[in-house]
Amino acid sequence: MNIIKRIKLSKNSFIVEYDDSSLKLNYRTQDGKYIINISDMNLINATKIAILCSTYCFINNFQKKICWLVADEEIKKAINILRLKNIESSIYKPDSNRMVAVS
Repeated sequence: MNIIKRIKLSKNSFIVEYDDSSLKLNYRTQDGKYIINISDMNLINATKIAILCSTYCFINNFQKKICWLVADEEIKKAINILRLKNIESSIYKPDSNRMVAVS
């Protein structure tokens, strides 16, 4: 399993750096949260990314909450098992090229 070395934020990218690779995820800031779209990932990958990144951000005292936009209810439940105070998850609903969260 890859261990997260660092998480960086650029203008539109939430960048997760591992020892030998990195992953760029689209995000936006709204209402004091980072809203990150992982709705194109399957159950295993979305859960792994959300839990590892959320734990990293929790341990490293990120100031904003993370809202994960996921594809379906099963992924949402899998992420919410962790119950960290700094995360939320919502089901992604595409709406004319905007990211819209549906609780």
